[in-house]
Amino acid sequence: MKNRIDVSPEQPFGITDAGTLDDVEGWVTYKNFSEIMANPVPGNYDLPHLQKIHHLLFRQIYPWAGKLRNAPRDWPMGKMGPDIRAYHRGNPNPPEIQHRYLPANEIAHYGKVVLDRLAAKNFLRGLDRDTFVDELTTCWARTNMVHVFREGNTRAQTAFFRQLSADAGYTLDTDRFRPVDVEVTRDNPGIGNLRDKFVWGRFEYMQTGELTLLREALDAAVVATPTTDPTPVGMDHAYDLSALRAVSSGHPRSVGRLLTGESESDNAASLPTQPKNFRSLDSGYER
Repeated sequence: MKNRIDVSPEQPFGITDAGTLDDVEGWVTYKNFSEIMANPVPGNYDLPHLQKIHHLLFRQIYPWAGKLRNAPRDWPMGKMGPDIRAYHRGNPNPPEIQHRYLPANEIAHYGKVVLDRLAAKNFLRGLDRDTFVDELTTCWARTNMVHVFREGNTRAQTAFFRQLSADAGYTLDTDRFRPVDVEVTRDNPGIGNLRDKFVWGRFEYMQTGELTLLREALDAAVVATPTTDPTPVGMDHAYDLSALRAVSSGHPRSVGRLLTGESESDNAASLPTQPKNFRSLDSGYER
């Protein structure tokens, strides 16, 4: 992807080694994420607010930081992920299938629709914990399905919803998503596999419209914020890079109904068939 790292006449679009770019991006966004958590970004928890957070996270890395995803044509953005239907049928190791996010030309409209729900719900303030987790899950699933940016969606969403949670009186403890050793999960099963549940939960919503796995993951990560806690709003005591990276890792239902919450059977309208020129993992975006 076009980036700002080591730009020169020989490489006008930045560094071309994917591994090096990933390392630089990881450490830069870790620093920026920590700064954002210590000094929350002013905004109205709407699409421009999410864009501002993305810009602050990635401004040193990508020239398109904070800009809505675009594409040469109206390709949907795709990512390989587990077939959740196969998982629910009893396959513990389901095959991967292509999951599709919104086409780029629909982002501005649906991004506004999804995030305007927060203002209508008073930014989730004054809710009991169960209701808060319900609303957070719904909004996060829909925001992820829009997939506003070319890259860095999960990190921007995490910063956005951590700050929203803190303002609503809850702590979104993303440290819970840190990968853990098998030995640790064996002794403490309550903390194991939360990362997988979070990742799979978003694919579950995209594929079936269900929120079960994502809600279970967020339910385990949301805790009430003590009123006497001196920690700055949104800052974790034990936050580290591995936790941030952990949470970063085709839709048979109508996109419009998934994002607005209208009911629809599994056999109802679907997204158009994947076009012949569809490119896995979005090659061609943001050149």
